[in-house]
Amino acid sequence: MPSSAFYEQPLNERIRLLMRLEFVFQHFDNGESTPVIIQQRLELNALLDLLDLISRGDTTSEVVKELERISNNLMLLQNIPGVDNARLINILNNVDSLTTRLNKQGSRHYQPTVEAGLLATLRRRHNVSCGNTEFDQPVLKHWFLKPEQTRRDQLSTWIEPFETLKLAVQLVLQLIRESAATVPSVAEAGFYQHTLDTEQPAQIIRVCPNDPNLYPVISAGRHRFTVRFMRQINLDPAVQEEEAVKFRLICCAI
Repeated sequence: MPSSAFYEQPLNERIRLLMRLEFVFQHFDNGESTPVIIQQRLELNALLDLLDLISRGDTTSEVVKELERISNNLMLLQNIPGVDNARLINILNNVDSLTTRLNKQGSRHYQPTVEAGLLATLRRRHNVSCGNTEFDQPVLKHWFLKPEQTRRDQLSTWIEPFETLKLAVQLVLQLIRESAATVPSVAEAGFYQHTLDTEQPAQIIRVCPNDPNLYPVISAGRHRFTVRFMRQINLDPAVQEEEAVKFRLICCAI
């Protein structure tokens, strides 16, 4: 089941950070059918968002901590009857390889991109509404007047230092999303409440209503979460569904 079919709610700050990184990286992977200029604008904005996330200073270390947590939990599964040890060892090797690669990156690993002239200029006004219009930033118009291949090469150079981080984020979230089976569930009168297992804290709640005209609003705390299914007709305000709603639920925990 593709991730896009499910509405997701991260349950802790670290996973929230990883999902934001995933969102940014997806801008570089999903634009093949988009006109080049539009896609490259999206990629520039994604780079600026990525640099904002990285500027917190603890982003890479948070990803490493999640890799280490997952590795420790997966090692507990070795020699348990029914576990595919060959696949488990392969996953552990991938996790350990990415952990090692991230730990080897020096403190200035991302600096070539952080200090890139155009990106540094655009970052100053990135959070200002329409701050990076071409009349505000003539250097941006000048960049878009360069040959397409030149722009492509530059974007590839800027994103390259983040490749290991991207692979780590993808692996962590894939493992978490695949850690539990889908459970058919019912929300009476459009409302559902679930108590979380405190012995095995969940990382992501995933919800997919059977009716595509509904969408879930997920509210989660440490001990439980609730889901309200909303229906919106035309442009009217959304209201909570009054009938029972069948949906698919996954409480991802690893």
